[in-house]
Amino acid sequence: MIIKKIQIDNYLCYYDTNAFELSEGLNIILGENGEGKTKFFEAVDWLFNGESRELEMLVSAKKLNETEIGESFRVRVSMTVEQYGEKSIITKSFLAKKEKANECSTSSFMIEGISENSSGERTQVDGQALLDRIFPYQIRKYSMFKGEAELNIFESDSALANLINLFSEAKHYDKYSEKGAFLREKAEKAVEDSSKLDKKNEVNYKRLEADILQLENKKHAFKVHLNSTDEEIKKIEENLQDAERHVNNADALETINNRIKNIENQISNHSARIYENYTTFLFDENWILVNFETFHKEFAEKVSTHSKTKRELQSEYDKQKGIIEGVKKAKAELLNNAIPLPNNVPSKAVMEEMLNDEICKVCNREAKRGSEPYEFMMKRLKTYLESQVIEESEPNKDEPLFKFDYINRLDNLSISHEDNLKNLRLIRTKIKELFEFNDDRKKDIEELNEQLEKEKTEREKILGNSSIGAEKLSDVLKNYNAWQRDLKNRNQDQVDYTTKLKSLESELKAKKEEKDKIDTSSANSFLIKTRNILRDIETIFIETKEKKFDEFIEKLQTKSNNFFKSINIDAFTGTIVFRRRNKVNRTIVEVELQEDGRTFYKPNQSLLTSMHISILFAISELASEIKEENFPMIFDAPTSSFGENKTAQFLNLIFETENQKILLIKDFLHTDKTTKTLSIKKEFENVRRNKAFWVKLERPFDPNNLKTINSQVITL
Repeated sequence: MIIKKIQIDNYLCYYDTNAFELSEGLNIILGENGEGKTKFFEAVDWLFNGESRELEMLVSAKKLNETEIGESFRVRVSMTVEQYGEKSIITKSFLAKKEKANECSTSSFMIEGISENSSGERTQVDGQALLDRIFPYQIRKYSMFKGEAELNIFESDSALANLINLFSEAKHYDKYSEKGAFLREKAEKAVEDSSKLDKKNEVNYKRLEADILQLENKKHAFKVHLNSTDEEIKKIEENLQDAERHVNNADALETINNRIKNIENQISNHSARIYENYTTFLFDENWILVNFETFHKEFAEKVSTHSKTKRELQSEYDKQKGIIEGVKKAKAELLNNAIPLPNNVPSKAVMEEMLNDEICKVCNREAKRGSEPYEFMMKRLKTYLESQVIEESEPNKDEPLFKFDYINRLDNLSISHEDNLKNLRLIRTKIKELFEFNDDRKKDIEELNEQLEKEKTEREKILGNSSIGAEKLSDVLKNYNAWQRDLKNRNQDQVDYTTKLKSLESELKAKKEEKDKIDTSSANSFLIKTRNILRDIETIFIETKEKKFDEFIEKLQTKSNNFFKSINIDAFTGTIVFRRRNKVNRTIVEVELQEDGRTFYKPNQSLLTSMHISILFAISELASEIKEENFPMIFDAPTSSFGENKTAQFLNLIFETENQKILLIKDFLHTDKTTKTLSIKKEFENVRRNKAFWVKLERPFDPNNLKTINSQVITL
């Protein structure tokens, strides 16, 4: 699309009919402030976007003054364009009727369209539909810019979404992603319903569903916190950068800040390495047994004593048992192993009688008192008498002396502790080493804190050499230190939230896998296969969309930097970088200028302007590639901060670029101090362009009377 002609009739300072016959390339419109240059831009904008409200404010005061009361005239802005070999004329207008001096009414507001084919045949069409077809509203948003402030389109979070919808293939995958998600959710529901039919898994299934929902809610909450923290960090960094503008020695300040950051990182690392949870070590690492050896020694001695006593008692018991067995054996041997007579044979009376008579009446031999036969009979009597005594309890001859094996168990326990003493002896060393390690880290932190305070003092000295007043400097210093602390805290919050998010995602994944296992064992296999297929399809759509998104951003970045280097040839530029960031449930893109991989803080306005223009040129080129159509770009005072030399270089460079461009600038004009006559400087002759116009007020005029104002259009 090429704008061939713009005509303005009775619109504000454009009295009667004024035409701009434009070229297909670079069109430059010169004009001093207040001469009608900006009103041209506003007239075109009204044609594209204007409504039917407050129309009386757009009427040329000069035309209204010359019109008789009761008569009418038309206020009109029209544009003739050429597209695909066909011409179209779009006109927006209204009727102004003079009711009385300086007052008018308006009516018949309309937007008309005329389509002319290659044969010259004209057809009346709907003007708004024609405009939207040949110059879509979405494209117009990236085609018209008033002043340098409007050039930064990425200040709006919605800018990227608009660009994606216009130029990126990623937009085609939105509907597929949505449909894929819809089908996958339906399949998930079908599998869940099937699994719930298995009553034995119902409780676990409901628990997992509740856990997953809870984790999803937590994940969303932490994402919100993380995004808020990112926003806060960005604002704090901007505040710090703004404060640093007042510092003369910026390089020294940056060096100091880097040293401070390094020291703070060291302090943080040392603090993280200190572990003082000694209660845990008491039990988990057996520190509570550090003094166990003395107790073990006493315990071992007592066990040894008891063991010895047991052995002595057992030995004595065994001896007595052996003696008894020996007596029995001896008796048996005396009787030649014959079975002895019962103790009551002979009877007690017979035994006493034989002892009194000193004769053995069994064998009829003499047994004198003191002789061996006599002693034998005495012993028999004694044995009989003893056998008649009733004992209270007679121990079981087979019962052991010690029924239980407690002493042996204590022996084994003592031996086990003895084997572990080597490890226990190391505990004291470990305790000593840990305390020494923690103390050393604390000393390191103390030294680093002292060093940190010195560095901060140095920073305050540097900040003190500021160009602003003492009172404001105090506020800057106060805020600067507070922002530094806030930035440190927010950075830590960012790390904490990121870590927590990863943990939640891991836990959520585990819960979903557990739920999937129940589905596999309980749900219909066909439903599970269908769900898995739909999951894969959804993932493919999402990943493809992300890939196309990244490809578009990369392409836009490359084109922007190509224009940027062309515009700023033989001058420092840095690199334009597009940073993609997720903001809760949407993606935004931030643009920044980088120098050697670092953010270029506070670039001058001229550099920022050329950066933003480069991005707009890149977008225009993308539009040509994607839409297979060229669209014009209209800029009002886009290079105010450049200066004439750089503006000339800029115009000469963009002359080489494609697409139609209309630039309204105030450069290359000279006002004679004596006569106040306006003229165009000779330097403009060296500026390359396809067409140039000079817009200036018709002289003479009364600056306090709008009825005398008329902007002339001079084709150069």
